[in-house]
Amino acid sequence: MKKLIYGIAGVVILGIAGALIYKALNSSLVYFILPNEYAAHPDQYKNRRIRLGGLVEAGSVKYDDKNLQLAFEITDSIKTYPVTHVGAPPELFKEGTGIVVEGHFEGQTFKSDQLLIKHSEVYKPPVDGQPIDIKMLKDTLQ
Repeated sequence: MKKLIYGIAGVVILGIAGALIYKALNSSLVYFILPNEYAAHPDQYKNRRIRLGGLVEAGSVKYDDKNLQLAFEITDSIKTYPVTHVGAPPELFKEGTGIVVEGHFEGQTFKSDQLLIKHSEVYKPPVDGQPIDIKMLKDTLQ
């Protein structure tokens, strides 16, 4: 009889532990999607934290440096959504740059609390004997 009680108690404890682990993992998941994937199934991502990836639309960036309010549009060339972000943009943030924003949708606007800028990992050193293009150097440092 004691073995049966211990067995049932063990199964109940494992069930509770499994349920807690499942809940913790499910609440910490962040889905990575593109704007057109969200447009196809917006209800699937309702009230969920997501990472939305795409390009910063040219001519869409507006930054209020007094209130640290950044607004721009993110696109995957199929669908475009407005994004708002509170905080200073990262150094590499500019129009046409690949970006991943983390947050959630409120209506048709994506409210971001984290910006991740995509950049090339390829380093190309200057060719020996070739002069450095000063204009290009200034542009990369701005």
